[in-house]
Amino acid sequence: MPKGIAFFTTCGKIIDNKTGICHSGVKLIRLIRKFNAGFFCHTKGMLNLTDKIAELTQLLCSFDFVDLSHTIENGIPKCPPHPQIIIDPTITHTRDGYYCQTLIMGEHTATHVDVPAHMIPSMMDSTIDTIPVDTLFGPAIKYEMWKISQEAGAQITEEQILSLEEQMGDRARQGDIVLMDFNWERHWRTDRNWKYFAMNEPGLAEDAVALFKKRGVKAVGSDTIACDIPIKDGIELEAFGHRTYWLPNNILIIEMLKNLSVLPMRCYFMALPLKLKHGSGSPIRPIAIVPGKPSL
Repeated sequence: MPKGIAFFTTCGKIIDNKTGICHSGVKLIRLIRKFNAGFFCHTKGMLNLTDKIAELTQLLCSFDFVDLSHTIENGIPKCPPHPQIIIDPTITHTRDGYYCQTLIMGEHTATHVDVPAHMIPSMMDSTIDTIPVDTLFGPAIKYEMWKISQEAGAQITEEQILSLEEQMGDRARQGDIVLMDFNWERHWRTDRNWKYFAMNEPGLAEDAVALFKKRGVKAVGSDTIACDIPIKDGIELEAFGHRTYWLPNNILIIEMLKNLSVLPMRCYFMALPLKLKHGSGSPIRPIAIVPGKPSL
């Protein structure tokens, strides 16, 4: 198990990083869909609600949960124009008899999601508090973009992604959540060098952004600060995902993910944003549900 990686499990399993989603993983997705579809259905032959919950609980115990979020703390990278992050231990046991911190930060702090209102003036009704609660639940596919380029400012093309998919033997499909692993987490800092992560990243060319839109994906995420936007030394190129293909089409954007390197190609992704009134986005606590090793 890689040092420093956070794993959450109810059953003490260990993640098999080398395998893709297995039969039990497909079964999990199907069961969740069946559970949602038949929640209040009591026709003959259907499991009753108690049995459904028991079956889902038992199946989840054969999986592991990988934390895909960064810790929110003072000094973490942020988009330079965004508000400063301040976490202050305002209330203390010594002085007040209990402990409580004061948080000052923008909506797009640490691992977070962007919704259309963030960048599209005509979609100010598409705010974070209006999206369905299960929007960021679904099957996910990981693209190891670092195999194509790890250079700040690089523009990965549709042709390069199609070539990568041939190597993968799989591709993003309707309703998938795309997770792009640029191996950029290695630049995450909380010291004086935090700005490199914030002002540099590989990104996508327009045809690559359009490819995922054509595939009908529901969200795209990455381990970089701005997902699709190529940035070098603070100079941003075109934001085709944010402004043209993704957000205008209700394809949400997830930024600053962590631990993508330990995921198999396929997993089940779940994340919940804060319900901020008129929010342009929100910090999230995303997890990946991945196959665990069978008990010995």
